[in-house]
Amino acid sequence: MEKTINSTTAEMELNTNKFWSRDFSLLIGGQFISIFGNMILSFALPLYLLYISGSATLFGLVMGLSSIPLLIMSPIGGMIADRFKKQRVMFWLDAGTTMLIVGYIAASGLTTAVAPIIVIKLMALNAIQGVYMPTANACVPFLASGKNLVSANSAVTSINTISGIGGMAIAGVLFARFGLMPILIVSAICFAITAIMDLVIRVPFKPQDNSVGIVKIVKGDLSQAFGFIKTQPLVKRSMALMFALSATIGSIFIIGAPVIITQYLDMGMHFVGISQSIILIGGLLGGIITGLLGSKLKNSSITIMIVTTGITIIPIGLALLLNAPYFVTYITMTASFLLAMAGIAALNIRILSMIQGATPTALMGKVVSIVAMLPFLGQAIGQLIYGVAFEQLSQAPFVIIFGTTGIIAVIALYSRRGFETCNNAKGTVLVAHG
Repeated sequence: MEKTINSTTAEMELNTNKFWSRDFSLLIGGQFISIFGNMILSFALPLYLLYISGSATLFGLVMGLSSIPLLIMSPIGGMIADRFKKQRVMFWLDAGTTMLIVGYIAASGLTTAVAPIIVIKLMALNAIQGVYMPTANACVPFLASGKNLVSANSAVTSINTISGIGGMAIAGVLFARFGLMPILIVSAICFAITAIMDLVIRVPFKPQDNSVGIVKIVKGDLSQAFGFIKTQPLVKRSMALMFALSATIGSIFIIGAPVIITQYLDMGMHFVGISQSIILIGGLLGGIITGLLGSKLKNSSITIMIVTTGITIIPIGLALLLNAPYFVTYITMTASFLLAMAGIAALNIRILSMIQGATPTALMGKVVSIVAMLPFLGQAIGQLIYGVAFEQLSQAPFVIIFGTTGIIAVIALYSRRGFETCNNAKGTVLVAHG
C-alpha cells in the first residue's frame, strides 16, 4: 500500500512539475476537439432554426432558454468533479453527447417537429457543457504546479478561443454550402474522438464518501464550498471582481458594437460580423500574452491591468463625441474593443489562477463551478443594463462609454484596496494542493 501511495505521489509531482506533460497535453487536445464539436453545433442549430422559421423572436427565445441548463448544471458539475474521477466524468459526457447527436439525426428524419427537437437538443447540450466545463477546469491544478498554473490556464483559454473561432467559421461555411447534416456528423466524430482521449488521461484522485445520499451530498458540498468562500477574503474579492468585469467590459462590446454599427453608424450587419470576429481575437491575444508572462503577473498587477483595460475604450467615446467619420469610428471601435477583450481575457485568467491557488483540492471542482457561473450572470445582467442604456441614450452613446470607464476606475480602486487587505491579512492566502 505504501508503495502504491508513493507511486501516486510521484506521478502527481511529475504531472505538476512538467508544464506540457502527457496528461496536460491530452487534456488540452481533448478540449480543443470537444469545444470545436460543441461550437459548430451550438452555432449551426440556432442558425438552422432561424433559417427554417424566419422568426427572430423564436431565435432569441431559444437562445435565452438554452442557457438556463448551463447555469443550473455548473455547480452540480463541480460537485461531480470532486467526488468522481474527472477523466471518467469527461468520458461519459463526451460519449453521451455523441449518442445525443446520433439520436438527433435519427429523430430529425422521423418527425417534422424540428423546432422542439432543436430546443431540447440545445438545452441538453448546454446542460452537458455545464458539467463538462468545471470538470475540465478542475483538472488543470492537478496537472500543473503553482508556478505553471497561470501559463496552464492561459494555454487552456487560448486553445479554447482558437477552437471556438475556428468552429464558428467552419460551421458557417459548411452550413451555407451543405446544410445541417455534415455539421452533425463532424460534431459527433469530434465528441467520439474526445471520449477516446478521456480514457487515457491520468488525473490524481482522492475518493470521497458517497454513501450518505444525494440530498445530503448536495447540501453538504454546497455548504462546504460557500463556507470556504465565506472565510477567504482573497477568493471573495476575486469572485466579485470577475463578476464586475463581466458585467462591464465583458458585456458592453456584445451590445455596444452591434448597436453603434447598425444604428449610429448606419452600417450593414456584415460589418457587425467582421467587427465581432476581430474583437474575439482579442481573447486569444490576452491568453497568449498572459501565458508568456506567466508567474511574472503578480496580484499587485491586477489593478494596473484593470485601469489599462478601461482606458482602451476611451477612444470610442472620443470618436463618438467628436462625430468622427463613420469608417474612422468603426475602425476605432473595433480596435478598442479588441484591446479591451484582450485585457478582460488576461484578467480572467489571472483571477482564476488566484482562486485555484487558494482553493484546497478537495473543494476545487465545487468552487471552480461557482466561479464559472459568475461571467454568465455578470454578462446577463450587464447586457440587459447596456441594452436599456443604449436605447435611452441613442443620441449620446459616448456617455455610456465614458460612464463605463468611470465604473471600471471604481472597480480598480476596489481591487487595489481589497487585495492589499487580503495580502496583509494573516493566513488568508492559501496555496492548498493537498
